[in-house]
Amino acid sequence: RRLGEVIPRRMPEFLAGTDQPPITNGSGRWELSQWIVSEDNPLTARVIVNRIWQHHFGKGLVGTTNNFGQLGERPTHPQLLDWLASWLVDHDWSLKKLHRLMMLSLTYQQSSLQDEDIIRRDPDNRLLVRMSPQRLEAEPIRDSMLAVAGRLDLTQGGPATAEIDLPRRSLYIQTRRFTRNAYAMLFDCANPEQSVARREVSTTAPQALFLLNGDFVKQQSQAVAARLEQESPADGPERIQRAYQLLFGRPASDVEVAIGSQFLEQAPDRQQGWHEYTHLLLCSNEFFYVE
Repeated sequence: RRLGEVIPRRMPEFLAGTDQPPITNGSGRWELSQWIVSEDNPLTARVIVNRIWQHHFGKGLVGTTNNFGQLGERPTHPQLLDWLASWLVDHDWSLKKLHRLMMLSLTYQQSSLQDEDIIRRDPDNRLLVRMSPQRLEAEPIRDSMLAVAGRLDLTQGGPATAEIDLPRRSLYIQTRRFTRNAYAMLFDCANPEQSVARREVSTTAPQALFLLNGDFVKQQSQAVAARLEQESPADGPERIQRAYQLLFGRPASDVEVAIGSQFLEQAPDRQQGWHEYTHLLLCSNEFFYVE
């Protein structure tokens, strides 16, 4: 009932400052887009850098990914955040180059193993002196199983589907707001009805039951066993070594080879033994965590 003075349309002053021209024509979307990517806007590049950093390191330089305001957390490394934001703008906003820069850094290539005294002094790894182990998200879990099984369909484009048994990348699995995919919910996919800054990571009994009893996982373990038989015909330690190289990217230790050989020797049927052995490897923590 007490209307104020009419002012011309423009970006809110608390975002863009007072020194800005009014919007006199059109919807204002063009002006909004120009402000978003302006070099004078301190937020856009920093928000992008922080989200990509969170993707690779598990936690952003600013822990509150959706809140850079007064109630949000302070950045743990403000100078690094500023430098990366400036670097992104200087390199034409290329996210591909930014991913490469982070992944080739010595910080990203650190081991997750560290001296116990250092871990005790910095349990949350805020100083980035080691790599924090991260569990794969729902989509990479599924895609990784299909990839090691030699079944992942890398065809690009085309319609999405609701079936998780098809070998297409999880990018092409439908996300429905009201009938959410059971597999996606099981492994902590984001709620499609909300803006989710960071997915939660849970460890629950249904996850273990899915891995042990799910038809999808059993199909991939059998395909992995068939692939190992083809790539390493010698049924022995050589095939076990190939399994470790394929699934974990490292050679198996002598103890691991001995355990695998003993497991296979005790199987009543050799082929069934390999199916169960590859199933066991697919369900291991090392397959699910990036260290």
